[in-house]
Amino acid sequence: MDSKNDISLSSEFHMKQFSVLDVQEKERQRIARDLHDSSLQDLTHLVHQVELSSLYIDQDIVKAKLELASVESGLRKVIDDIRNRIYDLRPMTFDDLGLCETLLNFFSLLNKDGSFEILSDIDDIEDQFSEKEKEISLIMIYRIIQECVQNAIEHSEGNKIEVSLKKDEDRIYIKIQDNGTGFNLKEAEKKDRHFGLSVVKERVFLLGGKMKIETDNGTIVFIEIPQKEK
Repeated sequence: MDSKNDISLSSEFHMKQFSVLDVQEKERQRIARDLHDSSLQDLTHLVHQVELSSLYIDQDIVKAKLELASVESGLRKVIDDIRNRIYDLRPMTFDDLGLCETLLNFFSLLNKDGSFEILSDIDDIEDQFSEKEKEISLIMIYRIIQECVQNAIEHSEGNKIEVSLKKDEDRIYIKIQDNGTGFNLKEAEKKDRHFGLSVVKERVFLLGGKMKIETDNGTIVFIEIPQKEK
């Protein structure tokens, strides 16, 4: 009996090790893709604008100045974009302010143009974990919510997102709901643009939790995470 339990625990341990590596690799892929699709392409365009400015400089000084002003604006945008990606890798407020304030700052940053109404109801869950597991667990919960909210903004075609992070004596409950069009879950999981769903599932698995997604009327993500013994 003990031998079977040992085999089962060993199997789960190796599965979790594999999931950690898989999540890390997918994070690297996403960072590389995002840098290629945004910052790198923006910088390439700016190089062309500088070349164009050098052609104008002797012929039309006004055009040259206008191009250079556009380059300056573009460079500031790229700097902001890279700064946001660095922040995304390790939010500075996480160490100073904790999970709740970091999430609120993230919602504010993500929705600077006010195109979405983001409603949040967030409990302080930091006392739910032992000191040994607190940091990594809170970061994974932050990443889970981050991915779900970003998916809603990018793909839902709605204008409202509700985020709930609640706790009771032995469990943590996460709910992210949007008022968008919903989607076919099986088809979405096959498409590269929704690979973030698999990363979310793996993070939930690493926390020993359960996840359910409803996509009939908008999208609702339910996640339940057990509290481990301290």
